[in-house]
Amino acid sequence: MLRRACARALEVRSRIAVRSNASSSSAVEEGAGKRARINRALYRARQRGFLELDIVVGAWATRTLDPETASMEFLDAFDEVLRAENPELFKWLTGQERAPRAMAENAAYASLAEHCKKFLDEKSSADTRAAYGREWIRGWNDSGAGNQ
Repeated sequence: MLRRACARALEVRSRIAVRSNASSSSAVEEGAGKRARINRALYRARQRGFLELDIVVGAWATRTLDPETASMEFLDAFDEVLRAENPELFKWLTGQERAPRAMAENAAYASLAEHCKKFLDEKSSADTRAAYGREWIRGWNDSGAGNQ
């Protein structure tokens, strides 16, 4: 009899605990899902298969994608950036070509592009780079007209 009473008391306590934690557990699940999404984005940013982008995009993502501050909308925007092809993204970020309007209006891309512009300005003088809108690397174009 005492065992039944103890078992019922434990059952009632566990039901109360489950009800009181229901709202907090959904917040924990949402936070865990967000953290997993950020981890996937960080991996994709660092492992693009294009060394220059791995370094630049990976470093920016590591500093920017904080689970406390990054919104799901920002993560959606960054997913759009990560879907871009490597050569095009590299050209857009380095000023060799203008980004398409949809990309230029993307909040994550705008932040990343600002980071790249600042990085380029700090690490190299404008005299050592190709003119804006010109390709840096020969062989990516077929014209052979040079990059300056």
